[in-house]
Amino acid sequence: MDLDECYKKNFIKKTRIDKELVQSLIEMSKIKEDSVKNAQVNETNISAYVSMAYDSLREILEALCILKGYKVTSHICLGELLKTLVSDFDFNSFDRFRYVRNGINYYGTKVDYQQGKEIILKMFKLKSEIINNHLKDI
Repeated sequence: MDLDECYKKNFIKKTRIDKELVQSLIEMSKIKEDSVKNAQVNETNISAYVSMAYDSLREILEALCILKGYKVTSHICLGELLKTLVSDFDFNSFDRFRYVRNGINYYGTKVDYQQGKEIILKMFKLKSEIINNHLKDI
């Protein structure tokens, strides 16, 4: 789905900038990241923590969109919009994270332990870059 289709299907809507919502999303994202980092992650539960790490990243990305005046209701469209809002947005990594998370949540796909740990680290790295480059002053 491209950006035009996202707008046509109302997956992206203009909204008012809500700094309180942005701050709340940042706080919830931090709680989820801390939970993942402090968990005893193992081969049995790695998939659940990959999904939680994705949620943490997605909340930061949604916060950035709201700060720019957009409400996005589709993960695919979230990535498409961010390609236009953030010049160095790593869409390919985000799309891969989305694909893995959807496999876990919708198809019961289990993630290999080593792969899951690497994905979690990459998600938190992308999240940190977004915060440091776009949300630091919030």
